[in-house]
Amino acid sequence: MFALAPLLAFLLLGEAPSSEASSVEVWAGHQILHGKRHVPLHGDVPIETQNFLLAKVQRKGSHIELRQHFCRVEPQPVKNVVVALSPAGVAHMPAATVVIDVADDGAAKIAPWDVAWTSEDLDGDGKPGATFTVSGTFCSGDLYVASQSHYSVERAQLDEHGLSGELKVAQKQQILGASGLCLRAMAGDSTESQNGTFAYRPVPASTTCQSLAGKPWPVKAQRKAAAPAPGNKGQ
Repeated sequence: MFALAPLLAFLLLGEAPSSEASSVEVWAGHQILHGKRHVPLHGDVPIETQNFLLAKVQRKGSHIELRQHFCRVEPQPVKNVVVALSPAGVAHMPAATVVIDVADDGAAKIAPWDVAWTSEDLDGDGKPGATFTVSGTFCSGDLYVASQSHYSVERAQLDEHGLSGELKVAQKQQILGASGLCLRAMAGDSTESQNGTFAYRPVPASTTCQSLAGKPWPVKAQRKAAAPAPGNKGQ
């Protein structure tokens, strides 16, 4: 049990000792997102992406601010095709500030936030935007992408374990260029909608993305239950 857990309990009970801003904490976050993506030669296919984050957290009474950045982004293969952002790209993704207000019962109201970049060389590889590598298909290569993601939280709860809930992501991607004739011909701009779950837990203040590399992530979001099949009334 982390030593920060009692502070969460104080917050829920409305017993914060002072209105002064608390010292900065560190939380680990995990997101599981599902949606559909148009893949050249395969059409619209279901996708899953897991995001792993660290956040510096500061609280003032029932008000919490997270300044978070990505440590890892792990897309699952789609029909054996993988579209992956380079580690350098993940490391340079813009940080985002997430603003949270917590009610007496622990219900958390979280303001929407954005993560975006345009044509600047995000990962320092001399190409515009961020470089995504497409593999597992004859139409493999690199895509140079500008992206805008809008996150909105549908439900969130703070308890003695941490913060968890459900969210939606609306994402727009602009293709700035591609390597190889196949990708240049097949790839195009896209708009996607994803939904899923998230969870945050306090971790030691010395925790970094590097210190967690190769280790189990300290928090896991709960997967949403699958929707019943047509005609299945849960019996």
